[in-house]
Amino acid sequence: MKKLLVVLVLLVAVGYAGSQGYGWYQSQINDPVGGDTRPVAVHIDSGETPDAIAADLVAKGLVRNREVFLVYLRSRGNGANIQAGDFQLSRSMSMAAIVDHLTSGTNTLQIRLAEGLTLAKMAEAVQVSGLASGQQYTAAAQLAGHQESFLLGRPQGAPPTLEGFLFPDTYQLPPSAGARGLVQLQLDRFGRIVGAGLSHEIQAPAAGRPLLSLYQLVSAASIVEREVNRDPDRRIVCGIIFNRLQQGMPLQIDATVLYGLGRFGGQLTQADLGQDTPYNTYLHQGLPPGPIANPGEAALKACVEPQPSTYLFYFSDPSGATHYATTGDEFERLKRQFGVAGG
Repeated sequence: MKKLLVVLVLLVAVGYAGSQGYGWYQSQINDPVGGDTRPVAVHIDSGETPDAIAADLVAKGLVRNREVFLVYLRSRGNGANIQAGDFQLSRSMSMAAIVDHLTSGTNTLQIRLAEGLTLAKMAEAVQVSGLASGQQYTAAAQLAGHQESFLLGRPQGAPPTLEGFLFPDTYQLPPSAGARGLVQLQLDRFGRIVGAGLSHEIQAPAAGRPLLSLYQLVSAASIVEREVNRDPDRRIVCGIIFNRLQQGMPLQIDATVLYGLGRFGGQLTQADLGQDTPYNTYLHQGLPPGPIANPGEAALKACVEPQPSTYLFYFSDPSGATHYATTGDEFERLKRQFGVAGG
């Protein structure tokens, strides 16, 4: 009788523990971590493992328990169906809702924002995508309200926008994310690129590169992005920009003048070159007040490690090839040789 009583007690205990365990498991799946509805950006690479995804979600406070997430994912058979891309999640979403979002691939917009686009051009692309109006995107891309560390240390007089830091890429996000969600994704991506080694490299001395702040380096990279589009040329052109800065020469770069005139491309006239805007590097010494576009990773890296040379001049011929010169006379001779007019 005594043994039977012990067995009954054990069975009750196991049953209670099982029910409690099941209840705990269900709460992990169905109860949000918190009530914070602010978007949390999550990027998933193609081929990224469920284990790595789970670790990232836990680190960002979106799910409580990595093991429970993996068990739940396996129970649904969705482990292989997590979509690559950028997602806007929140701590107010349950684990079940997060898994639905990551695996469904539905109700998302894809927006391609190419390297070298200005804030204004990105706003046009956003409006075309249907995510938000151009005005909403422009409003979201103002500096006010953003506290990312890489936005600190801007020089006095710098424009109050996020120009230069709106990282260009292809983004996938739900319509509900809106302009603010997209801007946050772009800033997060910029932070990952800079944090993946560039931040340390910028602070270390490099041949052919003067000591610059991150903001100045982004400004230089934005010029390179607008001027050339081939990797070897990027490093050389950035080196030329730095050579001219170190020798006290005006940069005399057409792309900066165009930006100051509110134009994205086209030819400049002599009257244009005489327009006194802060971005006219024919009239004003040094780098412009801020970036003139949003550079990609290749342009940023080119300015972190420019190609040392004695070149001070460059131009592109009608085929798109870039030519370099050390002296003004050589520069003019090469332009005549390749049929290029103007400065």
